[in-house]
Amino acid sequence: MPRPTTDSPWARYEPAPGDPWDIRKVAHLHRRAGFGATRAELLRDLADGPEASVNRRFHPASMPAEDAEALDGLRQTARTSSNLDLLRVAWLNRIVHEPDVLREKMTLLWHGHFATSNRKVESVALMDQQNETLRQHALGGFAAMLEAVIADPAMLVWLDGGTSKKEKPNENFAREFLELFTLGVGHYTERDIREAARAFTGWVKKDTRGGFMETPTFRHDPAQVDRGPKTFLDQTGAWGPSDIVRIVLDRPEAAEFLARKLYRWFISEESRPGPELIGPLAEEVRRQQFAIGPVVGTILRSRHFYSAASYRRRIKSPVEWSAGLVRMLEIPRAALNPLALSAAVDAQGQELFAPPNVEGWVGGGTWINSSTLLERTNWAADVVWGRSENGLAPFDPIAWAGGYKIPPGRAAQALAELLLQNDLGPDARRSALEAGRDGSADGLRRTLQRLANCAEAQLS
Repeated sequence: MPRPTTDSPWARYEPAPGDPWDIRKVAHLHRRAGFGATRAELLRDLADGPEASVNRRFHPASMPAEDAEALDGLRQTARTSSNLDLLRVAWLNRIVHEPDVLREKMTLLWHGHFATSNRKVESVALMDQQNETLRQHALGGFAAMLEAVIADPAMLVWLDGGTSKKEKPNENFAREFLELFTLGVGHYTERDIREAARAFTGWVKKDTRGGFMETPTFRHDPAQVDRGPKTFLDQTGAWGPSDIVRIVLDRPEAAEFLARKLYRWFISEESRPGPELIGPLAEEVRRQQFAIGPVVGTILRSRHFYSAASYRRRIKSPVEWSAGLVRMLEIPRAALNPLALSAAVDAQGQELFAPPNVEGWVGGGTWINSSTLLERTNWAADVVWGRSENGLAPFDPIAWAGGYKIPPGRAAQALAELLLQNDLGPDARRSALEAGRDGSADGLRRTLQRLANCAEAQLS
């Protein structure tokens, strides 16, 4: 299939006098393809231009060996102690410190897409294993990720695939596979669900000698596989799981489904995009044979991505907002208790490893209500002013400004550029800048708190 033409909304963005590569576009890229940028990252990518900046998302630096070892140790402690809070901390540490931010952003997307909750799985080890599986496939082939999810132990518990036998196929996973994971409502029949469920049979739970196992494990038992002919989406054969994936992805609705998922994640949650937007993007999905990374690259390089139709059109999730504030301000490890960050994200309505149901988090406007907005305000106050009982030290704006050789009198303006690229109304801007006009630590903290609490700061 042809690449997007110059008339396509997905044609490559090229800076022009009337549409320059500026700090607003740089920050937009970092918000959508990560969790916000530090001042150094903004200035670097502003100088390097759009192509180098997007390429860096796909070819990041490696995490320092010492940090990687510490993260692995935390994960292992979480697994052996069955401590879900520690597993959440481990992931949030990745989000805050991992150079490969696009992969973490995509792992968060797939966690909500293949929504699996430890409330039923009841195994930190299996939730960690699924998280690593989603991370591994986050930018790879969608078919390979689907096949990995079919055999994922946490998913086998969550949607009862581990109890699906030839004599009595369980339809729970097959239904969600078609409705929520690949095609969407209206593009399959109840018979297709039954036939797919037959193809997914064969997994059985292993038992220890005592009949009890803290971490469930499964084996594929050939005797429990339904090898009979199945008619699925109008194709008949002795289909197995790989065949179901292949047949589903051959349907045009599958490419449109994935295109809409990526559109909502990277462009806008405000409205349902029309065929003029989804059609060409779905064609790109098919052209790339459902390779996720190249399609994401097309989006991030496109004119539409940098247009007003995309700019600040998504409400930040609790993870994006809370971890993003920590990341942008370069809060030192010693000044942040990651358990406090995890608790803040939970209080704002996004409990990692425990999405509300099989549909995951709705997102959009559901993130903001009187309770969750108060929790966002509280987290901003804790980051800015510190809270000793939660292990949070006050943010040091003087040290931050000094590190960038910013004069105290210009620090308030620099913070406004960092957090909002000056995207705020005149009254809010005046209030924020006047608070830090004297360049004092407390004045700059007041500036920062006002910036973090304004409506525009909630938008990605």
